[in-house]
Amino acid sequence: MRVRVSLRRILVAVCAGVLAQAPSAGAEPVTVLRGTAQLPTSGLVVDLPASGGTEYHVSGSWASNVAGDTFDTRDIVDEIEIASGKILKGNWILSGYFTAGDCTKTIAEAKLDNAWTQDVTLWGSAWKVRGGVFTFESSLGRRPAAVLCRATSTGHTLMLYHFLADQPETTSQSAIMASVSGSAVLAAADKSYAARRSSELTPTRRADVKNRGTGAAVRTVELPVSGLSVDLPDDGYFWMVSEGDGVDIFDRLLPTLPEVSAELVFANGFTCKDILSSLTTDLLPDVRPTGLPAGWVGGPGIKLPDGGIELTSCYEFEDAAMLFGIMPDAGITDVSNLRPLMAAIVVAAE
Repeated sequence: MRVRVSLRRILVAVCAGVLAQAPSAGAEPVTVLRGTAQLPTSGLVVDLPASGGTEYHVSGSWASNVAGDTFDTRDIVDEIEIASGKILKGNWILSGYFTAGDCTKTIAEAKLDNAWTQDVTLWGSAWKVRGGVFTFESSLGRRPAAVLCRATSTGHTLMLYHFLADQPETTSQSAIMASVSGSAVLAAADKSYAARRSSELTPTRRADVKNRGTGAAVRTVELPVSGLSVDLPDDGYFWMVSEGDGVDIFDRLLPTLPEVSAELVFANGFTCKDILSSLTTDLLPDVRPTGLPAGWVGGPGIKLPDGGIELTSCYEFEDAAMLFGIMPDAGITDVSNLRPLMAAIVVAAE
């Protein structure tokens, strides 16, 4: 008997929640005068230019509920006047798949008074923009702000917030947009996002990243399809679990990039040979995962309809087997950073 496995990429549901707090509240920011910096929740690597008398404070925050089925995250780059310590400009960088929908719907959720919208082309890309007055609960009070949004063909979205923390709320639309278009921080974030310039990091272990929600990354989850109760590990990531087409889905939301999703099939009465031999469509025999934990067997890669690749692996028990399909960003085959998660799944199954 052969098992038919349906594996496919699932879009991550990310909420663009915004709390009216000071841009860097709660985290211990990294100070950068100029040069390369890594944004601590997205993983984006950006180049920040020198600015006379100004330094950058880089931090991040994320939030989830106790159930772990809502999530939002943002990177923060504040532009600080060195002499006074005053915030001149605040910038938030968010990326992912937003539950509100397209950019028009997503920026409509931004909490702005006296709001206006416009379309603009900046840094070679077309943006939806919504501006107005943002109200902070801190001493910053009411400040002019703009929210920019653009999406890729896959629906992955970049959203940029820009706050004029040193300007009055009466600042005109044209002045706000002049600040936006002249922002070296926003331009750097967009350039790195377009190039998917990122590197691995473990956001939940960093002092410059704050958890401002009620949920935790390390928690016990009930897998909706297999029924396994998995203790998610302290691996520095945030995993969201959901139900796919006959599979359990794991989406890594921290860090945002590089993107990683995985699917689990638990099959009673089957061996790894049964499961792996059932994979017959769009196979890439020479593309196999490396860095697997002990006990896991690598299978052939699968070419996905969207052009991505799924790396397959299998773990066998006395009377059952598990197929774990990993969908990383293009070109990544080393899955050693997923060993804690895969070990936790084995423990749950045993």
